[in-house]
Amino acid sequence: MATTTAAMLRGRVPSPGSTRRAHLREWRLESLWVWPAVATIAAWVGGALAVRHLGSFTFHQGVFPTDLNDARTLLGTIAAALLTFTGVVFSITLVALQMASTQYSPRVLRTFVRKPITKLALSTFIATFVYAMTLLASVGTSRVHTVPQGAVGLAFLLVIASALVFVVFVHSTVRSMRVSYVIRSVFDEAMRSFDRTHVEASAYREAPAPSFQPDPPQIAFDHRDAVLDGIDAHTLVELARGSGCVLRACVPVGTYVTRGSELFEVHGGAPPGSASVIATVDCSAVRTLYQDPSYGVRQLVDIACRALSPAINDPTTALQVLDRLHAILRAVARRPDPTGVYLDTAGEVRLVVPVAGWNSLVDLAFTEIALFGSGSPQISRKLVSVYDDLAALVPSERQAAIEHQRSWLFAEVSQRHRLPVELVLTPDPRGLG
Repeated sequence: MATTTAAMLRGRVPSPGSTRRAHLREWRLESLWVWPAVATIAAWVGGALAVRHLGSFTFHQGVFPTDLNDARTLLGTIAAALLTFTGVVFSITLVALQMASTQYSPRVLRTFVRKPITKLALSTFIATFVYAMTLLASVGTSRVHTVPQGAVGLAFLLVIASALVFVVFVHSTVRSMRVSYVIRSVFDEAMRSFDRTHVEASAYREAPAPSFQPDPPQIAFDHRDAVLDGIDAHTLVELARGSGCVLRACVPVGTYVTRGSELFEVHGGAPPGSASVIATVDCSAVRTLYQDPSYGVRQLVDIACRALSPAINDPTTALQVLDRLHAILRAVARRPDPTGVYLDTAGEVRLVVPVAGWNSLVDLAFTEIALFGSGSPQISRKLVSVYDDLAALVPSERQAAIEHQRSWLFAEVSQRHRLPVELVLTPDPRGLG
């Protein structure tokens, strides 16, 4: 017999194409090869056009070589130097970042890959090399009897541009290895994700709750094992509407799914085609934030836990993380929890996805930090200050999660400290200053 979960549910109508655009943006940010590949093609085409159209362009005598042998030597030097330079710069940079990641978290390396200056530097260096090689191949033929000074001058400009980009790249990379910059980068990305998922109450509409069957048909995941990074809610709603059913996801976004595991339940109506449903999910080897804001909190907590480990023992870094976690929770404290319910244009529930609410978010943000940091007065005092501020901000129905964390912290501190409990648990927004 079918069972009814509730009289009404709050849901929202998904925007068409928003998930695909977010997925493409995520793919573009994570791909380090796209812009260098475009720059390589542009440099090759530009070199061929420069020889053809800038051959008659000349500079003042002595500015650029007029002898073919000198021009070939110059272009060969530029090409060889840029290729070696690019390899050395990025090899040393990756080693430095790898060493930095052992102190913070291996997952923060993605912030380096996603930075625009990283792609700009690699693209500029590769473009200069390819342009010089293309020009060298043209100048080295027997058909060329004069030096195309305009084309050689453009090579000089690319070298100067490479030097300027290198300075900016070094500055940005050195800054990105500072823990405060890493924390801020993760925080900014997490906040953008929370803004997309934790929308205002006005975005929701009430709809009659569907009947969920006790043993519904299921759609299994038939790809290789991967992390569920996102779902195309709009397309799934349209598929469910066309079949007259309700789709309910078996796992939340961010879950590692294995081949053959249950992915969706089908309630009522006819099950849509499995291939069409599976095509709406975005899977990859790692978690991302564009539909999974909890992963941003997870990264921040990882940085704090590593800083609180006996091998590093850096509570000040954990304090900086708590500042950002505090800001995230303040930002979503008065927003309604995402329901994970999606409606079609007629207002019927068509898709239900499990999502994390306020209680899960509070547990994720504070439990491990309190566990590893309860022995540090700086962390315990900061935590009490954060709890006090959030308790004064959130509505009454969300107080229980904060009070649970507070009571658990008090119990941990009383067991681990010989210092007076009043000293260790005095609220202080700066820990111990």
